[in-house]
Amino acid sequence: MITKFLSHGRVGRLPRTVALLLAAVALAGAVQSSTRASAASTVALEVVNDSAIAVSRAVRGQRVAPPNFPMEPFPRCQILDNFGDPRSGGRTHAGADLLSTLGQEVYAMAGGTLTLQTFAGGGGSSSLSGNLWKLTASTGGTYYIYAHLSAFAPGLTKGSTVTAGQLIGWVGDTGNAGPGNYHLHFEIHPGGGNAVDPLPLLTIPSACKVY
Repeated sequence: MITKFLSHGRVGRLPRTVALLLAAVALAGAVQSSTRASAASTVALEVVNDSAIAVSRAVRGQRVAPPNFPMEPFPRCQILDNFGDPRSGGRTHAGADLLSTLGQEVYAMAGGTLTLQTFAGGGGSSSLSGNLWKLTASTGGTYYIYAHLSAFAPGLTKGSTVTAGQLIGWVGDTGNAGPGNYHLHFEIHPGGGNAVDPLPLLTIPSACKVY
């Protein structure tokens, strides 16, 4: 009807009430179209965001351990070359400290058995190490120490067998690390003997810096 009146150029001769009614109808239609477009845009944006989140979770879930390295290097990996440094009580530092952020993934360096597990707050050696794993390789007797973990991977206990690259825990600051000093204390004991400097035996990812 609006089109009919426009085509004949008689909009100006419409009764005032009719003209106002037609204008209101046109405005309502425009608002409704705008609302639908806005709703469609919102739905489309939600779909995009949900997809991005799903992809992000999938990528993180499929992340593999770096070869011959005990920790996920992102978002932080600063390695202190501090093997042998003096410590309180006449001790020396038996490993290297891998500075990181809370919750970075920690991986098994070799297939083997988790032969020791200590818990933060348990007294004794745990006052130094906090949450700790000792992983003994299936062959050769070499074992690895992972200390100051924030948590252990679900389903793993002392006696569990793991494969190389398997997630075994997450970086933390338990034990004597100091609040907020998130790092992995890592040791290697070849053949079950004394600890050696682990850095020459590791493949350091390019994302990591050694100090």
